[in-house]
Amino acid sequence: MTYFAKSRDENGIQPTNREHLTAVAELAQRFGGEIGMPVCAWICGLLHDFGKYSRAFQKVLDGTASGIDHAVCAAVFLCAVVCPRSPSYRIVATVTMAHHSLLRSYDAIRPELSELFHGRGSRLCSTGKQAALFGQTEYAAAWQAFLQDFPDFQFRALEKFPAGLQEETMLRTRLLFSCLVDADYAVSSGQALPPPDLLTPGPLLQRLYRHMEKLRSSSRADGALNRLRDQVFRLCGDAGDAAPGLFTLTAPTGVGKTLALLHFALRHCARYGKRRIILVLPFLTLTEQSQRVYSPLVPHILADHSQSRLSEEDRELAARWDAPFIITTSVRFFESLFCCHPGDCRKLHNIADSVILFDEAQSLPADLAASTMKAAAALCRSYGCTMVFSTATQPDFAALPGLTGWNPREILPDTGRYYAALRRTQVDWRLNVPTPLSRIAEEMARQGSVCAIVNLRRHARQLYEVLCRSCPPDAQDSLFYLTADLCPAHRSAVIETIQARLQAHKPCRLVATQCMEAGVDLDFQAVYRALAPLEAIIQAAGRCNRNGNVPGGGQVTVFLPEDSGRLYPGESYQRGAEIVKLLWASGNLDIHDPESIAAYYRRLFSATQEKPALTAAIRSEDYAGVEQAYKLIRNHGVQVIVPYEGKAQLFRAIARRARAEGLTAGLLRDAAPITVSCYDEELVRLHCEPVYPHRRPGDFPCESDVYLLAAGHEGCYRGDIGFRPEDVKADDGLFLF
Repeated sequence: MTYFAKSRDENGIQPTNREHLTAVAELAQRFGGEIGMPVCAWICGLLHDFGKYSRAFQKVLDGTASGIDHAVCAAVFLCAVVCPRSPSYRIVATVTMAHHSLLRSYDAIRPELSELFHGRGSRLCSTGKQAALFGQTEYAAAWQAFLQDFPDFQFRALEKFPAGLQEETMLRTRLLFSCLVDADYAVSSGQALPPPDLLTPGPLLQRLYRHMEKLRSSSRADGALNRLRDQVFRLCGDAGDAAPGLFTLTAPTGVGKTLALLHFALRHCARYGKRRIILVLPFLTLTEQSQRVYSPLVPHILADHSQSRLSEEDRELAARWDAPFIITTSVRFFESLFCCHPGDCRKLHNIADSVILFDEAQSLPADLAASTMKAAAALCRSYGCTMVFSTATQPDFAALPGLTGWNPREILPDTGRYYAALRRTQVDWRLNVPTPLSRIAEEMARQGSVCAIVNLRRHARQLYEVLCRSCPPDAQDSLFYLTADLCPAHRSAVIETIQARLQAHKPCRLVATQCMEAGVDLDFQAVYRALAPLEAIIQAAGRCNRNGNVPGGGQVTVFLPEDSGRLYPGESYQRGAEIVKLLWASGNLDIHDPESIAAYYRRLFSATQEKPALTAAIRSEDYAGVEQAYKLIRNHGVQVIVPYEGKAQLFRAIARRARAEGLTAGLLRDAAPITVSCYDEELVRLHCEPVYPHRRPGDFPCESDVYLLAAGHEGCYRGDIGFRPEDVKADDGLFLF
């Protein structure tokens, strides 16, 4: 009997098991070679569809049966026949079982596998489907059918892995899983993988050097600052010749770390033949900004994040991370390292042998930092990666409880010298007594180039309203508001307007939340910052006198807002702010001193425990539990698609699609530039209509956390302060469904 792997395609071609398994095994072996596991990957590829050697699955192909689980069968067979005498095959069993579902611990699934092999109990799997093979007789027949296709097959000895932390074992499993999933997806698509787009560091370096010469000749910064930027650029390039591994780049804001990092990466790739460069950023605004900076220098940048607008070809490359230069977010990168679903894991093997640049590394949540750094160290130690953690506020990760062996090399020697040379601001600490927001507004009204950054949208709205009243009518065009109440497209437009006014030396008064701190290239003469964690204060200070053109230095004022209610967006944020206040009260706080910054992080990390749910899930090898616990963004709120006037045509198109088709991944992606988050769902329901997931006729609507601002309620989105539904009276009669 001939066993087939797939149904006939549109050309009438039906691949056999032998053809499919051979192709997947060969491709998986190639991918496995990238991570030091070619034999493991080959075995996974050859056995993953063992369950298709069954009459039950063949009936699925001819349309006479359904609800059959073939993926479990390889794991069942391995658990019964191979794993008892070769425990290293447990990783193969774990991976093959999950290729159509999600990763589960071998120890957790072993009882079910044993029952299925011996034909005890029910044929029903934990996936809710019937096992394609059930009982020893059926497994023996499938084994004989497999050997007829592969008469020379032998269970080969697998690669040996050193005993390590549970985090490393789980990461190794995910990487092997990635090899199998990517190979299976590629072969099943019927389309050959295109040849890789190779990184060419030599020509890119020459382009970078020419670009730097142009920047030097047109720079508006003072001479001393330009000399420091040149020095940082050169030292980063020289460090790129050093041996692969872990690095830090600790330098104050405004020294040109963005291009210096690229210099390091290209020099390192040229010296050691690394396959790709991956730039990881904490915020979408930074991905957009970095892409604008790098696009003139790197021909094909693949931006992989929630708002990426990619062609069909690039979308496939993004799913695999198969590109020489990738820009992605911290959420996309780190959560992929802790995920358990096939689609999310698919790209992981392509991280190997890469240069990975983490800009603004301080943004990692403290209660996830230890597990994150263990994964990062493992990628460098075992999978050929080189990583650079770049920030003005370098966390002392070595102080994390439970993290050992964290010994990165600092790229810039004597980092304190750069902070001292770039001391472009004076800090006024107003922490003894709370300061009314009205006083901050009055002081801002008397200044022409000033920014105030607060912790809560509520405070931003209050401050902006008072500032509008404090400034005369002819100064209203100098007032700007920048928070997550503005959709991304709106925020980008506001930032561009502010940049143009500042460059033209026109008055500019900005009220913002922390959404504009890290990496946003704005340069004010004065900055007010509500008490916050130290990294947030330093990032805010980096928007003050950025180019060193203010005589005597810019003024940064750190104040404690007067408010009887909540002052911080979360407990971890509050903990960081309280440590800042303690250090200030003790006289041991200087935002321009790396030692002071290190002392802050030592206190912060000593007061932080790893997230208990994550620790428990790792200890029990619970892949789904790890994925659930490891979330960089804890609360997304509900999503509201808004009629921002700069994207009015897009809103109308999205509204038509939402009402006609329902919610799809494509609609979410296209609507991202005009989508805001809101945490008051009851208020949203007064003014918005839900966008239900796409459904077939007759299906009941599912719950939705995506909404569309309803017709007649356009006033909820304002051109100055964005989404403000509490200012508008609801009119239920105007909803359109």
